[in-house]
Amino acid sequence: MSFARSRPRFFVYCLGLFCAGAAALAYSAFGLTARDWLQVLLFSLAAASVELFPTQIPRENATVSPGLTVTYAALLACGPAEAAWAAALGTLRVKDLMGRVPWPIVAFNRGQLALSASVAGAVYVLAGGSPGLIRFPRDVPAMLLAGMVYAAVNCTAVVGASAVDRGVPFWQTWAANYKWAAPNFLGLVPLGAVLAQLYLQVGAASLALAVLPLLVARQSFQRYLDVREAYVQTMAALTSALDAKDAYTRGHCDRVAELAMAIGRELHLSEDKLELLAHVGRLHDVGKIGIRDAVLKKPGLFTPGEYGEMQMHVLLGAEIVERISLLGEGTKWVMHHHERFDGLGFPGGLHGEEIPLGARIIAVADAYDALTSDRPYKKALSRDEALAEMRRCAGGQFDPALVEVLAKVVGGESRAAAGAEALVAAAGMGGEEH
Repeated sequence: MSFARSRPRFFVYCLGLFCAGAAALAYSAFGLTARDWLQVLLFSLAAASVELFPTQIPRENATVSPGLTVTYAALLACGPAEAAWAAALGTLRVKDLMGRVPWPIVAFNRGQLALSASVAGAVYVLAGGSPGLIRFPRDVPAMLLAGMVYAAVNCTAVVGASAVDRGVPFWQTWAANYKWAAPNFLGLVPLGAVLAQLYLQVGAASLALAVLPLLVARQSFQRYLDVREAYVQTMAALTSALDAKDAYTRGHCDRVAELAMAIGRELHLSEDKLELLAHVGRLHDVGKIGIRDAVLKKPGLFTPGEYGEMQMHVLLGAEIVERISLLGEGTKWVMHHHERFDGLGFPGGLHGEEIPLGARIIAVADAYDALTSDRPYKKALSRDEALAEMRRCAGGQFDPALVEVLAKVVGGESRAAAGAEALVAAAGMGGEEH
């Protein structure tokens, strides 16, 4: 794991985890024989081989790898002491030793990994397991419990460090970046059990043979993230295409996305929903790519025919977004972000809470950015003027509750709306919904 920021709280957190891990290592060192240290060396080398190919965690300067499997195998085959030392030493990289990683990070990683292995080893023994003697199926519950504890302590320590460093809630960081990894970590437990059994029956040569399947497991981590990144890049390309088509609305979708997320945070939506709001906010007008320039760039009011053509952009947008499976229910948010709370909107004439919450949030953010943006035929309204206009339309065009949440967000009253005032200042860059 690696973090770029420097905060006193973060350093204290790292130091605390290091001290806990160092205590576990010191305690475990007592009683280790020369043969035990040889086993530590063997498992450390195997773990180091896997650690050569870490996987980047999305939105974080942190990595994960299947090295946990090797140290978990050491726990089963040798014991908690050997596992703790193998976890601490086997994950050291050249850049750690060369000083290219800040020392608090190196110390944190050594401590939390040693602590994770020690705690998991203690749980394994307490649950009836006997390191060095794997008995199937009798020891399966103990192995599963130890694996769950190992993954839980490891992930909790890493998520906690990220949350402290960034100053965000623990569960938001977990949901955004690590929730997906937990099942994959637990999936490595059977591999660790097999590796431990091979080591006990075949010897050290089995560790060399184990590296290949572990690298295959690492590839499954990376493949998931690669597909996810491809979706994100596709969405960014669509937003750029819309910006290129209509320069007047350039930046509008990004600002709507940021404001929608701020509203979502105030509503305490999950991190998954916030991420979806960000993606849909940027793509809510993507259907305008299919609208004629003569209509899209018209500086005045639409004729009835032109207005009908412009209304089609929500259906075109939903059709485009539907092909991006990562967005899921976001397709409906794109389709219905021009519905009205009184049921007089389009395309479905949905009323009140029949309109998906995401679509209602996008509608409020969209309208606010439009009102506070300059266009060739109108000047931007001030924040207070825009809020007064939206309150006038609350209950008709907009969800009244969301209008008040918006007012709280752009008024700087909400801690969840970090950067909201900058958003308001940036709104004068242009962009409006016809």
